[in-house]
Amino acid sequence: MKPWENLSSKILISDDWLTLTADTCQLPNGQTIAPYYVLHEADWVHVFAQADDGRILTVKQFRYGVKKICLELPGGVIDEGETPILAAQRELLEETGYTATHWQTLGTMYANPARQTNTIHLFFATGLDLKGEQQLDVSEDIEFDFLAIPEIQQKIETYEFSQALHIASFYRGLHALTWNTNK
Repeated sequence: MKPWENLSSKILISDDWLTLTADTCQLPNGQTIAPYYVLHEADWVHVFAQADDGRILTVKQFRYGVKKICLELPGGVIDEGETPILAAQRELLEETGYTATHWQTLGTMYANPARQTNTIHLFFATGLDLKGEQQLDVSEDIEFDFLAIPEIQQKIETYEFSQALHIASFYRGLHALTWNTNK
């Protein structure tokens, strides 16, 4: 298997949030695809934050694209010049007012490697401590709560916790939790 060759790339949109390009790609068999749209975004972080009682910290917020309130894990965009761990710590504090004393990286995943260039960095956080109020961005209206793992699994089944990337992060966090417990 060989990679596609990028023959050209034209920027269609570029702003603080994303860049959209229309690429001309040559496939290994010689065929050309044009345009092939690619969405360039900053990397993201998700935080699988577990309280001492075993419950997981979740956030609920309105998602404009689907016009629905979605239940998710805390997380967000990694700012320019920021490391993934610092972004995870910042996002946890901003969205919930919590900090964590113990952080473990659970690796990265591609958001959508067919069309997007960014990755999701997942962290497992424990030793949670409420440090103050939420510090939300102007576009954010976030509620947070601690849910038991079976509650989250039930909410996945009923499409209340329905964002595919957060579901993947939840199960990856759950796997790490099980692995850490069985060490």
